[in-house]
Amino acid sequence: NFEPRLGGVVPTYISCATSPILFMPVKGAALSPVERWMAAVDGVETEGLQRGFNQKTLRQWRRQNKGARSFSVIAHPLERAHRVFCHHILRAEGPGAFTKIRSVLREAYNVPLPEGEPGEEYDTTAHHAAFLAWLKFLKSNLAGQTGVRIDAAWASQAGVIQGFAELGQPDLIIREDQLALGLSQLLAQCGLDAAPEPEPLADDGSVLLDTILDDEIEQAALDAYQRDYLTFGFKRLKNS
Repeated sequence: NFEPRLGGVVPTYISCATSPILFMPVKGAALSPVERWMAAVDGVETEGLQRGFNQKTLRQWRRQNKGARSFSVIAHPLERAHRVFCHHILRAEGPGAFTKIRSVLREAYNVPLPEGEPGEEYDTTAHHAAFLAWLKFLKSNLAGQTGVRIDAAWASQAGVIQGFAELGQPDLIIREDQLALGLSQLLAQCGLDAAPEPEPLADDGSVLLDTILDDEIEQAALDAYQRDYLTFGFKRLKNS
């Protein structure tokens, strides 16, 4: 494992309005459904959640919330890589677009991305080729073999959670596909009443992934994210 060690990103942490629950997000995994569920626990809007922590305010929160529980949510590595690809790399402009990195991928790493926003000519075959090249790039990137930064959006989830350790790892790590079960267990640990089930994860890119999923894509994801597959016991999507 040559992936650089990541530090904890405390400013991204979110806590319930009053309940002793702290969410430590992993970028690229479920966020919005979790935020809305946390708001529902205390009967507030998502604007009522506590955000913007630093190390000092996080320590204060923990002192004030004895018996608190913290948690993270992780996604299947292949689904997460595809979600990140569609949101940050495939789009050429707009919120979330990594424009400079996109240009470097096209020019220096032969990732066959369209010059601008994907148009009618960007079909399933083109998407398969571009995403496969992205996965192969990730294998080199996570091994520290490229000049492109390892962004938290595609760093290994094992590495992200390891980075939390300086200020305390999450008490519970929940898989996206078991979100409702994991959150109910979290409430039980806190001695709280049941809250509404979390909303389904809206992932428009999942349909695209289904159309291109094959053994070559599966293997490229395994090669890039072997650390996550081994650490969390993920299986191939087609066999899940």
